Amino acid sequence: MQRTHTLGWLGCSLSAVAMAVSMSTAAQADELANFGKPDMPVKYIVKFKDQPETGLFSFRSLFSGPRVAGEALLTRHKAKGIEKIGSHPAYSAELDSQSVAELRNNPDVEYVEVDPPRYLLSETLPWGQTFVGATQLDDSMTGNRTVCIIDSGYDLAHNDLSGNRVNGTNDSGTGSWSVPGNNNAHGTHVAGTIAAISNNEGVVGVMPNQNVNLHIVKVFNESGWGYSSGLVKAIDTCVNNGANVINMSLGGSQSSRTEENALANHYNNGVLLIAAAGNDGNTAHSYPASYDSVVSVAAVDNQEHHADFSQATNQVEIAAPGEAILSTVTLGEGRLANITLNGQSLFDRGIVPHNRLVNRGGSFVPEPVPGSVTAPLAVCDTSNGNFNCGDMTGKICLTERIGNQSSGVYPEVDAVAACYNAGASAAVVYSNNELAGLQNPFLVDRYDSYNMISVSVDRALGLELANQAGQQLTVSSTINEDYEYYNGTSMATPHVTGVAALVWSYHPQCTAQQVRQALRATAKDIDVAGRDDRTGHGLINAVAAKEYLDAGCNGPDGGQTGTGMDYENTQSVSIPDNQTTGITSTLAVSHQGDAGVVTVDLNITHTYIGDLNVTLLAPNGDYVVLHSNSGGSTNNIVQSYQADFSGVEANGTWQLKVYDNARRDTGTLNSWGLHFN
Repeated sequence: MQRTHTLGWLGCSLSAVAMAVSMSTAAQADELANFGKPDMPVKYIVKFKDQPETGLFSFRSLFSGPRVAGEALLTRHKAKGIEKIGSHPAYSAELDSQSVAELRNNPDVEYVEVDPPRYLLSETLPWGQTFVGATQLDDSMTGNRTVCIIDSGYDLAHNDLSGNRVNGTNDSGTGSWSVPGNNNAHGTHVAGTIAAISNNEGVVGVMPNQNVNLHIVKVFNESGWGYSSGLVKAIDTCVNNGANVINMSLGGSQSSRTEENALANHYNNGVLLIAAAGNDGNTAHSYPASYDSVVSVAAVDNQEHHADFSQATNQVEIAAPGEAILSTVTLGEGRLANITLNGQSLFDRGIVPHNRLVNRGGSFVPEPVPGSVTAPLAVCDTSNGNFNCGDMTGKICLTERIGNQSSGVYPEVDAVAACYNAGASAAVVYSNNELAGLQNPFLVDRYDSYNMISVSVDRALGLELANQAGQQLTVSSTINEDYEYYNGTSMATPHVTGVAALVWSYHPQCTAQQVRQALRATAKDIDVAGRDDRTGHGLINAVAAKEYLDAGCNGPDGGQTGTGMDYENTQSVSIPDNQTTGITSTLAVSHQGDAGVVTVDLNITHTYIGDLNVTLLAPNGDYVVLHSNSGGSTNNIVQSYQADFSGVEANGTWQLKVYDNARRDTGTLNSWGLHFN
């Protein structure tokens, strides 16, 4: 396949390097777990207290200003790599343990915390564009929206991206936002899913007609990592450039107060924040996705199955296509494959070249096998749970996958090894019944033992090919392409970002919170019935979300009842100061039956939330205390809670009681909602 090959509406791919960057950090025993994640210097965020502007001995007056004072103090502690974090009175720096201890005891310092690492989160078609309903909506009004992509850059020379309304910003030391550099295609792949141009070649994005405004903030260099402090600065940059929606296909395992507070502030000020749930395939939280102010996105395949790598947590809010996603990459860095049968190309069915990794000097590196093979097709039998290939000499071997990739488990090589050892010239591996959709697993050929062209196809195509055994088949695999299949919650996230901006463009008068609720309320329920930790409220649905907002920013029932089993009250109420009677807000629920475990969404603006008590009362008078004077000086409650009302009838009027039991700090109940599983 030549680079001039025209791709159909279905597209896909992520390089082995970028995919490997996303691999599990939890499975430390697995030598592949940190593949692509280099060691990073430990940095700390030092947050200074706001000080009086005057006073002979005040911190600020010791020097010419707060920035000079902060840097001077850190310099005295021999800090390295000092960086100011946007407009915040905070710095990121390398510090030794003694300096950290001394700074924590300094009366001018509010806190010192580790500056957590942030990595690109990807593994690997536009099949996703049809799945989320984007192809059914016109994007001519998206010029009223600005999407900011915080990532590794955007290849402005790519034909599918060059014609967009796009500008960008470079973070310190990351290079040009429009020239990503070698092995740095992640951001270009993400951007293609959002806005690859409809130009009769390549792929198309959710918004393909060059109307939406894009701003790119390049925070990752070719090493594929950065810090939380850099993300905070990048988000400030997005907001300063008019962003309505911010895409963060990145994350890390540690939270940060600085990051959490900055994100909450921007969300409360009307910016919709969307991030990848994480690719470790476990139940650990990833950040920034797991902050309450951020939409956490899970990944599914083209059979609506939860992707094995997609993290499952109580913060997962929505699901989107994230397995075997074809999109744009840095020019010449992509890989594609094809199968031709009876003169007919099967490219649009999804032919994924294996992500082959070989151990070289103790490190796993990508080593694809390009080329083309034409030979009779033969089937390797797996009916007894083993590979029984017989003599495959001079043939193309077709076999079903036995076992699926999961965190730390990479069985794909077994199928290719069986075909290779049987003498086959190439291998086609198709999906098993358990995960029948198109898969893009790692092929870990540890000792370079099976140097052979091999590809992955879905179960439907595999079974069709099995009926063509004996026919001549051509299998090809190419490098130096401009497109590739990637996996990851990084790939799911831009689907949600694109849909959010697309739907919002029809109703720009609605708030970020209302658009977020529309996406949740109209998602297609998949996996476990009701909201679940694997896929959240379900698969995002652009058409249904638009129709929800067509009825009004609060949906078809004005915010009192939502679609299906979602209910919301968006009438804001001021919370009186130091008054235990507080306020009571109600919701009329028409859902019949046992309430079970109810998901409660709170949006409260209030300084010093340690003053607050929040209680939910069921129609029969049973109650659950959601928040009881915890959180100290933290601002705002934008969070989901799980409240167990098993055995309680859901139908009737529910009450939310909020009171403040201390003086000075005040706030507002902005909205609250209930979801019944």
